Amino acid sequence: MRVDPLTHRDEPAAVAALAAAFAGYPLFPPLCPDAARRPHVIAAFCRFLFRMAVRAGGAYGTADRSAIICTWPAGTEWPGTWSQFRAGGLSLLWQLGWRGGRLLTRLEHEFDAARRKHVPGPHCYVPLLGVRPEMQGGGLSRAVFGPVFAAADRDRVPVYLETMTEPNVAIYTRLGFELVGKSELTGGLPNWELVRRPS
Repeated sequence: MRVDPLTHRDEPAAVAALAAAFAGYPLFPPLCPDAARRPHVIAAFCRFLFRMAVRAGGAYGTADRSAIICTWPAGTEWPGTWSQFRAGGLSLLWQLGWRGGRLLTRLEHEFDAARRKHVPGPHCYVPLLGVRPEMQGGGLSRAVFGPVFAAADRDRVPVYLETMTEPNVAIYTRLGFELVGKSELTGGLPNWELVRRPS
């Protein structure tokens, strides 16, 4: 199955696929209680992380763009404030509003603390992986992980990700990840933390 490195030209299709995949994700109702506004917030969130991944050279998608993975490869796994600003961080905070922005900032600190605990050295971080709902179950996640795993194995670094959805844990363990922790985040949100070691 063909998997392409993505650029800014792929943003509309990639963001549409990611937003569809994350429409029911547990993170977003607390960030945006207004159901009518929530799709805009989800799209802004996905757009921000996609742009960050493109800048890091870590965005990939299937040929039809129904599966998208956003990664921050080793050396870019801790982006600075300027990188976030250039990727549209202020626009995302504006979409979230004061309450949602404060909550996301607090959650990001908690995500980062868990990541530093589990992978204190160089690693590849996967902040976002999405498959369009109608295409799930067809092995597309494994496909888009292909170039990510190849690069991580070449560089001898682990791959780290987290999920708030327990069924995803089984999917990721089948792909070679190990469950290394579970946290309860602000607001009682669950967070499963997984690492794939280089092979």
